[in-house]
Amino acid sequence: MLRLLCIIQILLLAFLAIESESKNTHLHRYMLDSYKAQHNPKTQMDYKRRRTVSRDDPTASAPNNNTVEYGHSKEPILTLTKSDRKVPLHELMVRIYQQNKYICMGTLISEMLVITASTCFDDDNNDVVTMKMFDDEALDGKKVALNQTYLKGADPMLVAIQLTNSPKNSQVTGDTVKLCDSELEIYEPIDLPLWIRSRHSIHSQTTYTIPIQACRLRMRDPEAVIATDTMICVKNMKYTAQCQMAIGNPLVHDERICGINVAGHNCPTFTGVNLYIRVYDALAFSIMGLKMIKDYRIEDTVL
Repeated sequence: MLRLLCIIQILLLAFLAIESESKNTHLHRYMLDSYKAQHNPKTQMDYKRRRTVSRDDPTASAPNNNTVEYGHSKEPILTLTKSDRKVPLHELMVRIYQQNKYICMGTLISEMLVITASTCFDDDNNDVVTMKMFDDEALDGKKVALNQTYLKGADPMLVAIQLTNSPKNSQVTGDTVKLCDSELEIYEPIDLPLWIRSRHSIHSQTTYTIPIQACRLRMRDPEAVIATDTMICVKNMKYTAQCQMAIGNPLVHDERICGINVAGHNCPTFTGVNLYIRVYDALAFSIMGLKMIKDYRIEDTVL
C-alpha cells in the first residue's frame, strides 16, 4: 500500500512538472503540502527580481551589475596626463589650514596647482593658504581666479590654489592629473575616497552616482538650494552617526578626478548621499564634443 502511494505521488509530481513547464510557471512545494510560489529570497536565494531603472525616478536603486563590487575598496589610483604614470591618491592629497587650524582637504592636480571647494573657507577675504602633504611637507599658496588656470569654465564653487614652490616629493612635476573629459552617467560606478586624519590614510568605497532629485529628497531640499543641477549626487553606503567633514575630498572615476566634495560625508546626518561639484578638463571636454559632432555629421544634417 505504501509503495503504491509513493508511485502515485511520483506520477503526480511528473504530471504537474509537465503542466508547469508548458505554462511557463515557476512553482515549488514542500512534501505533503500544496503547491505555491516560493519567491522569498530567504527560501529561494537563486531567484532575483529584475527592475528597470528610470532616470526620472529619484527613489530607484542601482541596477544589478555583476562586474562591480560595491562597498569598501582599495585606495584609488590616478593617471597622469602626459606620462600616463599611475599615482596613488594619498600622494596627491593635501591638508589645508588657515590660522594654524585644519579646515578641509585639497588635491594636487599639477606641479603648482591644488583644487578644493569654496565651502572649505569661512573667510573669503583671506587668500593665503597653508597646506601639508602626505609626508607632512609644508606648502604655501594663494587662491587664484579659475580663468588664470587651465580650469576655465569650471564650477564657480571650485577653488584653485597656486603654490609658491613646487613640492619636493611631488609625483606630478612637469605633468598634470587626468580629469574627467565627459559627464558621469547616472548609476555610473565611482570611487568615493575619504582621508582619515587620525589614521593618516585613505578609506575608499566603490559606489555609484544617483539622480540629483534623490539628493534633494533625502536632504529635504525641494527648492534646490543645496543640491543644484550642476552637482553630482553620490550614494554613500557607509552611514555614520555624525556628519564627517570631508569637504575637498575628490571623486574618482576611471583613474580620473571628476568631482570635489562640497558638504562632507553624510551631511546632514543619515542622508546616505554626498554632493560633489564637477571637475573636468575643459580642453578635452571641448575636443570630445567636436569629435561627437564630427562622428554624427551634424553639419550635414543641418544643411
